[in-house]
Amino acid sequence: MTQAYHPKFPQTLIGSLYPTNYIVAVIDDLEEAKRAVQAFRDAGYEENTVRLMDAQETLAKIQELEAKKNAFQRFFSSFQGATDETGAEVYRFEAKLGHHILYVRACASSIRTCSTDEIGQIRSILKAHHAHTVKFFGTWAVEDIPLRSAPEH
Repeated sequence: MTQAYHPKFPQTLIGSLYPTNYIVAVIDDLEEAKRAVQAFRDAGYEENTVRLMDAQETLAKIQELEAKKNAFQRFFSSFQGATDETGAEVYRFEAKLGHHILYVRACASSIRTCSTDEIGQIRSILKAHHAHTVKFFGTWAVEDIPLRSAPEH
């Protein structure tokens, strides 16, 4: 069975993009997104753990992955728009608006849980660079990562 697979862009069995153990965010302005990448590097993140895809690259990658899907993957992904529990489809929408997608590895691929301190650091950097639509793609679930502070009581 041929699958559209790339180690930087892991996929589910039906060929959907699923970057396990990554936090994925949208940054509207490309220069701001590049400053965010530099902020991660300044904070000690290695080059291979932070990946910025501009809007055009994101759309091209999605199109490439779609084209490489086998018949099984195309059949099941035809239902994904109505059943997309990961929320990943929102990143295609954002890229169509000309927004840019930033991937940050939140923990090693062999680890099933990530440090809350590390996720907190990633959240802080993303917030400082006006990111939005932030999600953590864990092994078993996708979680929204709020950037706003919780209201004080």
